Amino acid sequence: MKTNIKIFLVLNKDSKYKEIIPGELKGYSFKIFESFNQAYYSVYASPPQLIVIGIENLHLQGYPRGNDNFQESSGSYGNQLKLINDMQLDNMLSNIPILFVLPANFNFETIKDGSIGLRNSKYYLKDYIKEPLSTGEISYKINSILCSSKSALDANPLTKLPGNSSIMGSIKNKIDENIDFSFSYIDIDNFKSYNDKYGFARGDEVIMMTSRLIATTVYDISKTRKRDIEKYVLVGHIGGDDFTVVSHPGDALDIANAIIYNFDRIILSFYDNTDKERGCIEAYDRQKILRQFPIMSLSISIIPNANKKITHYGQISEITSALKSSAKERIGSQVVIDKRERA
Repeated sequence: MKTNIKIFLVLNKDSKYKEIIPGELKGYSFKIFESFNQAYYSVYASPPQLIVIGIENLHLQGYPRGNDNFQESSGSYGNQLKLINDMQLDNMLSNIPILFVLPANFNFETIKDGSIGLRNSKYYLKDYIKEPLSTGEISYKINSILCSSKSALDANPLTKLPGNSSIMGSIKNKIDENIDFSFSYIDIDNFKSYNDKYGFARGDEVIMMTSRLIATTVYDISKTRKRDIEKYVLVGHIGGDDFTVVSHPGDALDIANAIIYNFDRIILSFYDNTDKERGCIEAYDRQKILRQFPIMSLSISIIPNANKKITHYGQISEITSALKSSAKERIGSQVVIDKRERA
């Protein structure tokens, strides 16, 4: 159903596109923002399937040719392009396609190397349409983008985080290129009992909160420390309540501790008052026996300098399984670090 597809429109207050584009989106759920700065935070809170940007909003057609100092001189434009670039570097958001609507006088000579970019910061004009717009053209283009992006994604349908094939590919590349990295496996303890008692919809809310918390923490720490995001960072969702983080080896423990600190502060808000006060829930286990289960917590297994300990992705599963078992022997959120030397 189209109504399940959410589209963000970035159109400035006086944009003529406001009279054209919404009429082409009948059946879709869409929201209009007057700048990408506004849309950026909503993208994090509730990711859409597509973002449509009226290029007049960025005043790209005024981009001076050959101006290497454009980032400094462009003010609002440069800031919005940087946000677009940051979104494309964020694993949780990079799978969201962007459609640019270009004015008739758009000058393609202003694009360097095929991209609308700032120095060291590029976003490629992969999908665009240009005035004059024919009736049905926007809806056709949107349908085409949504169809191709859906078939191309291996992202988790709930969280939009990369799935197994992306995770495996990232690790293989780092091993092949001898890039130092750490691997973390994150598991929500007692999630099944919560799901059984509160239902799948409430369980999905916990998964979404956890995915956003992990992604935000990883990228905030990585950006603050000026890490090369493309080189070191990947946040993945294996499925269910299992997540992975590939990061700079110097960041893994701090990332894990920050995630746990905030998760433990937030998670009680997902419980009813009775369970909060009791500090546990009552639910049936797999043997249909009524038991008490603790409040949800996190088990995080870390393989520091993973490329010095493994030669194949499969070895990660073996190591993290052992670490995970050790973490789950204790109540509450735990971080367990593999301290073994490579055989």
